[in-house]
Amino acid sequence: MGVRRTKKSVWALAVGLAMLATGSLADGWDPGSKATAQGSIVNTRHNMTMSYLGASAIFMSGVRNDYGAVCVYCHTPHGANKRINAPLWNRTINSGAYTIYDKPTTLMRPIGQPGPSSLTCLSCHDGTIAIDSVLNMPGSGREPTLSGATNNETGVSNQSFLGLWKAAGNVGPPNTGAPLGTHRTLGPELGNGTITETCARCHNGDFTSGPGSFRAFMLGTDLRNDHPVGILYPDDYMPVTDFNEPTMKLPGKLAFFDTNGNSRVDTNEVRLYDSGSGYQVECASCHDPHGVPSGGIGTRFNPTFLRINNGTAGIVSDGASALCLTCHVK
Repeated sequence: MGVRRTKKSVWALAVGLAMLATGSLADGWDPGSKATAQGSIVNTRHNMTMSYLGASAIFMSGVRNDYGAVCVYCHTPHGANKRINAPLWNRTINSGAYTIYDKPTTLMRPIGQPGPSSLTCLSCHDGTIAIDSVLNMPGSGREPTLSGATNNETGVSNQSFLGLWKAAGNVGPPNTGAPLGTHRTLGPELGNGTITETCARCHNGDFTSGPGSFRAFMLGTDLRNDHPVGILYPDDYMPVTDFNEPTMKLPGKLAFFDTNGNSRVDTNEVRLYDSGSGYQVECASCHDPHGVPSGGIGTRFNPTFLRINNGTAGIVSDGASALCLTCHVK
């Protein structure tokens, strides 16, 4: 049985504080990008080949491998990461612990470590793993010299393995044939670590023109200033509670808000993941890394890969704070 909450003000304060750091993101803030955010993931920031940048993308080959294939940065048809229950996952993951709220009773629900549907996102956004850190490269699935080298399944990226990729435009000093071997993380959480050897060294908002800022996406491993993930969703929906009940529940899998009534979880519907201890809020509850068309096929994707657009001007919107109000009763 869930804990019955009768002090609505406590919930309002707790959730309000938890969302302060992400409120602008949840309300549709979207930093500038040359990607059109339309059609498919190929035209988004999650295209790590960055083909939409044209000739200027060659410069980025010095900080990551351009595998020439969009999907391989996250997925592989064979030899996927066995340490995480994620679809054909081709990336290494952080095997360490994250810092979460040290007083779980503040939210009156158990809070654990991020689940698989958060760890996939954090494998880039926590700043501990290079953005090109894959288990299997394109083609044969091994590194191009066919020497049998493989990457680690968890923990720190195998830099030696990644450094063997010799794709066109990704080689070191002229006439050597050697790869650059520089594989940078997105960036550390602001105030922690060093920014010098990360993507955020340039993508820091300090340039009047040129690369955009990645600051909003550098979450780090201290998640206390972000919306809770790995937290159990309430299972008590009495009138005095502050949460809406999902319309569809599939025990052991997920629950979701079936807005169109087709009994199928669609990309623009908020969902909760059951990894064995009940329905939990995870990163993918609110975000779809492939992009969600704001007004149907062919329209611009919701900002910051949100499942629901909260009101960004110029594209179809579901209304102010619509994403928040899917779960929260306010």
